[in-house]
Amino acid sequence: MEVLICIAYSVLFIFLIHKLKFFENDFISKKILSLLFIIKIASAFAITLIYTYYYKDNFESDIFKYFSDGKVIYSSLHNSPTDFLRLITGIGSDSPHLEQYYKLTNFWFKQHDYNLLNDNRTIIRFNAISMIFSFGYLSVHNVFMAFLSFLGLTAIYKTFSKYVENKLLLTIAIYLIPSVLIWTSGVLKEGLVMFSLGFVIYYFDKLTFQNFKVSYFILLLLFAFLLFITKFYILLAIIPGMLSILVSKILKNTNKILIFILVHLLVLTIFFNFHKMVRDYNLPLLISTKQVDFINMLKYDSHAGSQIQIPYIEPSLLGFVKNIPNALFNSFFRPHIFEIKSFMYIIPSIENFLILFFILLIFFKTKKIKQENIYWILFCISFVLILFTLCGLTTPVLGALVRYRTPALPFLFIIFITFIDFNNISFLKKLKWKK
Repeated sequence: MEVLICIAYSVLFIFLIHKLKFFENDFISKKILSLLFIIKIASAFAITLIYTYYYKDNFESDIFKYFSDGKVIYSSLHNSPTDFLRLITGIGSDSPHLEQYYKLTNFWFKQHDYNLLNDNRTIIRFNAISMIFSFGYLSVHNVFMAFLSFLGLTAIYKTFSKYVENKLLLTIAIYLIPSVLIWTSGVLKEGLVMFSLGFVIYYFDKLTFQNFKVSYFILLLLFAFLLFITKFYILLAIIPGMLSILVSKILKNTNKILIFILVHLLVLTIFFNFHKMVRDYNLPLLISTKQVDFINMLKYDSHAGSQIQIPYIEPSLLGFVKNIPNALFNSFFRPHIFEIKSFMYIIPSIENFLILFFILLIFFKTKKIKQENIYWILFCISFVLILFTLCGLTTPVLGALVRYRTPALPFLFIIFITFIDFNNISFLKKLKWKK
């Protein structure tokens, strides 16, 4: 029964890929898109198998623990549809009688919430809603999440296909990076991140570079909200780049790189002085505390075999500046090929070797960037550097670091595609990269 339901939903989504106008483009055929989606589904089952047989402790594994809590929230639907709506929307969710559900969950409440939004509840709610249609089968949730993530990636492709000439490499960069395939396909927060992030970028591009429509603006706000409640720091990481685009569009005759630098300096100033405006949110201290809690948690976790030493962050400008080089090195290049301890290290190590290789190629095989493309390229640079810095500063486990940096990987490889003249590389000249 479970297999048949998975097949039925997979066929339904492939049907939608063939019928919906959203999936139409000039380079990738509907058949290829369907194949890419099937690869996403296979990747979703692959990460589930990894969590089942490699990590073994299902209670602590993200896929299973959020699925189990989702079952608890879903059970409220049979008792009281009103309770279910309260739990799903959060409206009236502090009602005392709902404690009967909360006490049966294990991860509805976080041990450390830092006075921030609890993003565990977003993925738990996704599972609870999905159970209405999945009959309680986790594998069906895999298909749902694979499709949502695929939608987000397609939105990114449709946005950047207007600015990137080499469509084949763009397709590979967005749909086929192994880490992106693995971590954004299963029932994890990263799938919802790619779904919401893709459409935030898609509708921002439409509003900024095409025409203003109220419907676009509303959809942008809705997807930004979903991104905020899934992983709020991803939303924060894209804001400086988007602000740079907006200011550059307003001040058309001003140097775009100068605007980019000034906007980021302004954001940095606000970051270190935010607690003066909102007393309860000292952002540098919050990041420093989160890092300390992560390190302390590892002292009691015997399963974290990929732990690395990272220096403690002092919650000051100097403290951050001193640690950023090490943070970026870890995010860009670790684990490297000399740190392969298990099969889980192989794929990210190869990716990191390619990242190093492409960074070197930029210095020798650079091509001229078109002025109309510089807006989004600067955005990509901003997003990658900010997210890689945050991940490298706070994450003392290589396995977690590889996963947390994943949303930025397509944008990193878009940077490489834009700057590197692949047609001028001798062993690639015989390949027809363009359509």
